[in-house]
Amino acid sequence: MDKLKEIDKESIKKAANLLVKAKNAIVLTGAGISTESGIPDFRGEGGIWEKYEPEIYGDIQAFLKDPSKFWQMAEDIAPTLFNAKPNPGHYSIAELEKMNIIKAVITQNIDELHQKAGTVIVYEVHGNINRFTCLGCRASYNKEQLLRKLKREKNLQPLCDFCAAPLKPSVVLFGENLPNFEKYMSIDLAKKADIMLIAGSSLMVAPICDLPLYTLRNGGKIIILNDEPTYLDKRAEIVINNKTGVVLPLILKKIKKIQANFESKTHN
Repeated sequence: MDKLKEIDKESIKKAANLLVKAKNAIVLTGAGISTESGIPDFRGEGGIWEKYEPEIYGDIQAFLKDPSKFWQMAEDIAPTLFNAKPNPGHYSIAELEKMNIIKAVITQNIDELHQKAGTVIVYEVHGNINRFTCLGCRASYNKEQLLRKLKREKNLQPLCDFCAAPLKPSVVLFGENLPNFEKYMSIDLAKKADIMLIAGSSLMVAPICDLPLYTLRNGGKIIILNDEPTYLDKRAEIVINNKTGVVLPLILKKIKKIQANFESKTHN
């Protein structure tokens, strides 16, 4: 056990040093950082897709035919998503951005917890649960407007006030393309990154699982913080199999220590 702690400490120190020296470090986050805020994983064991078949509840064609199934699932999971609070992992990333250690966050999560923690530059490649769009006239609704609508109309299939077409949350369903702007920005950031810090992603969901490859091909390095192994562990500079909410604050603390030592040396 002591040996394991020692390895972790060494990895944390190494990760902190890489990030301090980086010019274009970015972060890629997945479900693992949000599960620590109480949000269930969609794909993991006991996840949402085990309870709700994605072909019925999470597919765009199924939604267009009959949105009620999706809203049935949403009624079950939305309170957890809406009430979730950022955890120490989210706050650590926000602080690293504030310190100019990282330049941007690419996230597969739809919960807006990075923004709630204070991160400014966030690219949500799978969309966002707090915004809704009319499939007819493209009118936009926020979460509060939608909840008022559901309460007022007592209708599990919310329709647009202007054209009566169905409303859809701005999340990417199965069979839908990723939003173009976020997709191309993410690829561009990955190509330019000298360090990509991957936090809480199993790297199993295409096409986002390929982003680290752009970094590696362009001479950058990757750091993986995840509970489970990933297909890129062998190509990573550092792999720490632990909770992101535990590891990220330790890396942040180490970076602050490195910077404080550097400042004290330059002042002396």
